Amino acid sequence: MREKQQQELRHLLSARAHSSRDLIRSLNVSQPTLSRLINSLQNEIVVMGKGRATCYGLPRPIHDKSGRFPVYMIDPRGDARQHGNLTALQGGQYWWEDTNGNGELFSSLPWFLLDLQLNGFGARSFAHRRSDLLSLPRKQADWSEEDMLYATSKCGEDRIGNLLVGEDSLARYFDLAREMSPAIDLQSRAWKYPQLAQKTLAGEMDSAQIGGEQPKFAVCVNDQGAPCHMIIKFSPAVDSNEAQRYADLLVCEHLALEAIRLSGFTSARSRLIIAGKQAFLSLKRFDRRGALGRLPMISMRALHARLQAPCDNWIDAANRLQQAALISNKDAQKLRWFSLFSDLIANTNQHFGNVSFIPHHGDSYLLAPVYGARPTLYEPVAGEIPVRLFTPPPVRNEVAADLPSALDAAILFWKSAAVDERISTGFRQICYENCELLKLRTTGPKLIT
Repeated sequence: MREKQQQELRHLLSARAHSSRDLIRSLNVSQPTLSRLINSLQNEIVVMGKGRATCYGLPRPIHDKSGRFPVYMIDPRGDARQHGNLTALQGGQYWWEDTNGNGELFSSLPWFLLDLQLNGFGARSFAHRRSDLLSLPRKQADWSEEDMLYATSKCGEDRIGNLLVGEDSLARYFDLAREMSPAIDLQSRAWKYPQLAQKTLAGEMDSAQIGGEQPKFAVCVNDQGAPCHMIIKFSPAVDSNEAQRYADLLVCEHLALEAIRLSGFTSARSRLIIAGKQAFLSLKRFDRRGALGRLPMISMRALHARLQAPCDNWIDAANRLQQAALISNKDAQKLRWFSLFSDLIANTNQHFGNVSFIPHHGDSYLLAPVYGARPTLYEPVAGEIPVRLFTPPPVRNEVAADLPSALDAAILFWKSAAVDERISTGFRQICYENCELLKLRTTGPKLIT
């Protein structure tokens, strides 16, 4: 009888975690009988929560290893502290318990760990180089959620934000801290950056830690005696129309961030270096402090996973986060303004990984300095430069009050790009035409709010 009940209990928990009440009903047993049954399988079952909120699940091994992953937090000094434990459960669920004993059951990977997953160009390079070592598919697109978690726990020592998963990632972080190369002098960037770009493209740089579809690398530079962590975007080192266009767009990104700051908003600090035919755009990281310190940061994609909301558009996202009291009214207005500005500079890449937030008091977040603003409408496609007409989308009534400010900033951006000699002659002409197009919008009737 006991063995049959054990089998029935295992079968129930293999689908998902259950509460005591669910198990009593499904197994048709009393509470004392259930307690004895669970005690008989205590080495197999994960007990979650306390009191009436207690529930039970079966652990799920990940790649023949324990499905239990310690999660660590790196503080602003660079020291590591345990933040909690993540346990994979049968049925695709996860149990999270922090160091204070507070726990939560998730139907998939917890939202606050989503940004630790490898993605983009760096992830593809990582999969190609380390798939055999980790026994993972050679193509990162073929990885499952379990594969992603396993890779993150093995080699996730330098992801965005201040969290890392797994003992192996922690050990690699300590190795990284001990073996950190000296900060790059500002004077040597013009010849070191091209070398690092080539190593990135060759797969010799561990760029898997940085997301995004375009190749990039991370460095620590000596900024007036202080270490400063930067993410470096770069254009190809070849003489082609495609490479020139990517260089033009990096210059434009630098100018767009300046236009945002001049409009009274906060944007990532950037520096532009032209080395030969290559453009290098340095963006100061706001999730790093000093040589080793880290600060928390989370993407809007992860916050929307918390709300179980769709990643539709930035304006609706701002409204949604504001209504949920996750961000302030002021930051929601900033995000709506940034969306409007992006529309006016032909930034078609308004995905939810291009906006980040910084945890604030309690359960609220501050909008991080904005980044990733450039006219992506004009990006090359399959090595070709498509001829595209810039047509700003209609302005929604709810953001009409922000239109004059966003329009002025966009005109300033296009005007700056039209006269910047670091941009090719042909693209400067496009920028001039777009500037004139937007100037026409400053005349005529307006919506009064």
